[in-house]
Amino acid sequence: MKTMKSEVKGQYPKGHKGSGVSRNRPSGLLTWLKPCFYAFMLFTIHCSLFTSAFAEEAQTVTADGIAAIEDGNKAIARDNALKDAQRKAVEQAVGAMISSETAVQNFQLLSDKIFSQSQGYIQSFKIVSEGAAEGTLYRVSIQATVATGGLKNDLGALGLLMQKVEKPRVLFMIAEQNIGQEFYVFWWYGKSEYKGQSFEMAASETALKEEFLAKGFNVVDSSVATGKIDVSNAYRIADLTDSGAISIGKQLGAEVVIKGKAIAKEGPRTGGSNVGSYLADITVSALRVDNGGVLASTRGHGVSRNISQITGGTEALERAAREASEKMMEQITKKWTAETSGGGLIQLKVRDIGEYSNFVKFKDMVQGKVRGVQAVYQRSLEGGTAVLDVEMKGTAQNLADELANKSVGGMPVKVIGASANTVEVSLGGK
Repeated sequence: MKTMKSEVKGQYPKGHKGSGVSRNRPSGLLTWLKPCFYAFMLFTIHCSLFTSAFAEEAQTVTADGIAAIEDGNKAIARDNALKDAQRKAVEQAVGAMISSETAVQNFQLLSDKIFSQSQGYIQSFKIVSEGAAEGTLYRVSIQATVATGGLKNDLGALGLLMQKVEKPRVLFMIAEQNIGQEFYVFWWYGKSEYKGQSFEMAASETALKEEFLAKGFNVVDSSVATGKIDVSNAYRIADLTDSGAISIGKQLGAEVVIKGKAIAKEGPRTGGSNVGSYLADITVSALRVDNGGVLASTRGHGVSRNISQITGGTEALERAAREASEKMMEQITKKWTAETSGGGLIQLKVRDIGEYSNFVKFKDMVQGKVRGVQAVYQRSLEGGTAVLDVEMKGTAQNLADELANKSVGGMPVKVIGASANTVEVSLGGK
């Protein structure tokens, strides 16, 4: 019992002049301080994490707002320009936030909810410059700190990107050769039988459609095309050219065509086993129908094991297509994000150019007086028709709307055509 008592109380070493306080039992003060110290440390860590999280949930951007001065009332114009600048600030923060991962995860339709509440997302702002511009407009430039935490929740529920690019219709054109098939088969041949081979919808094309539909893409139903569109004999081939795919895409009202080839082969087989291995590869590219621009290009690979050759080949084709679809959507969303947040190229075709001097004035007007235009590049000029590439923060529809209110050399600019990425105008010359 003495030994146990000694172990509990503890002893100072011989010769130590202690205070009589047990070495192994803290005083009342230490007993009280210890939990307080731990609580303080937890609070400090929590605050540090909160501060770090808060820093990641805000972004500082610079934006310009503009509004018309009506009846000489600059005060109202200033208020409207400031609201426009705030809206643009939120739009910039949204564009920067939409990584490929965020965009691919959810492509549901977006209303104007985010922008109608733009002031609620701005933590603070300061006016960098302001004043009347061009006599009838008031311009305000601000530097704003945007709280992106709430935006992330809205983005996840609303799917901003698809609305900003006006939800283009996507047509799939995949030529496929499964195990046991001698030739590639494809729906644009126009029949349910190709060189004696009966086939249904290609497995790889079906898998691609499923993945894109799941993310909210607007997919064109190619099954309605058979017998209803005029496909040239030159295009009834597996190795379809870009121009051929675009021609068929136009007939079916698509804005984007995803074309490619997929093939499945038998892999090595384990001796004495009925289960075989099967490999599939697919190459695909996404094209804009209106101007032929390439949105994405990639490959996919799939592997499966099955007793049945056809089933095994089909499974491998589906897996290759799903791998390719993920890469395709990542590239497409990166492209669209860059264009919607930083500006993209819009093809502007100018017809009926009379005097060359008027064409020069037209280019200067587009460069200096059309909102959102950053640069104008002349690609060609021949026979009274010019092709320009306009680098612009905005859509082709925005450009068309702006040009419809302009005039050059006393003649109004006539908008005679517009698509997702192109605008066509006439200057009225002979």
